[in-house]
Amino acid sequence: MLLSCRGITKRFGDIEALSGVDCAVSGRAVGLLGPNGAGKTTLMKICLGLLAPTSGEIEVLGLDVRSAPLKTRGRLGYAAEGPGRIPGLSGLESVAYAAELCGIPRRLALLRAHEMLDLVGLDESRYRGVETYSTGMHQRVKVAMALVHDPDLVLLDEPTSGLDPNSRDELLDLIVRLRDGEGPAILLSTHLLHDVERTCDACIIMHEGAVRYAGSLDTLQSHVEGEYDVRLSVPSSEFASAVAGRGGRVDEAGLGLLRVTLPEGTGPEMIWTVAADVGAAVVHLEARAASLEEAFLRTIEGQ
Repeated sequence: MLLSCRGITKRFGDIEALSGVDCAVSGRAVGLLGPNGAGKTTLMKICLGLLAPTSGEIEVLGLDVRSAPLKTRGRLGYAAEGPGRIPGLSGLESVAYAAELCGIPRRLALLRAHEMLDLVGLDESRYRGVETYSTGMHQRVKVAMALVHDPDLVLLDEPTSGLDPNSRDELLDLIVRLRDGEGPAILLSTHLLHDVERTCDACIIMHEGAVRYAGSLDTLQSHVEGEYDVRLSVPSSEFASAVAGRGGRVDEAGLGLLRVTLPEGTGPEMIWTVAADVGAAVVHLEARAASLEEAFLRTIEGQ
């Protein structure tokens, strides 16, 4: 199990940032989704042992974070939100310094730093001062610093925040390469649904300090009740009228696809019956999967 939380709460004075967080999730890349202020960064810092929960139990990679924070942290990489640069250091020196902080000897730290900068696409800028880097380059050097000690899980906090479209695409491509390769698992904290849809196979949805969903994206986006995508061999206005006559609705979904909404209490057999009645041939029928945006909003609204 990548992450397991049982009743995690965290208070800052009178403010309750986390209220009874319960989740158990695994996968190669897990998105931590939620609007700003949902408690994502607080949960990440508790995963790292940088914050102690007010109550509850948490395990990361099967390790109890509260009883073994240093052992847990040694298996994790972390790229915090924001620039996080050390002025006066080059990209190479920044990554090598991160490696030395993890106990890697200087010579090996430099070798690892070169490898990581090649991986994140900063090979031609490794000797430049980090204060001259663009926002996208800053994000990539932070990822290199998080990866340099070969962690089992890397935590990325809003890594695409403030990036232009091209830099964002490049960083998301890097996350996909890590997910599909032999590198660490990824916990990606973001409020951008597209980033999770493109890179992750599972997600945790947070809202107002609580977890509303934890599991695979496929399960989250399971079919919308009563809605089906249908394709007919030839267009048929009689089909739409017949469905409407039985209390349903047919909408154009583009490229010859129809979105059929059935009345409550009926199933897809109604589609076959109506098609037979009007002499239409159904060549494709499947339950409509929800978009990630639809599924996210349903979850936030408690559905």
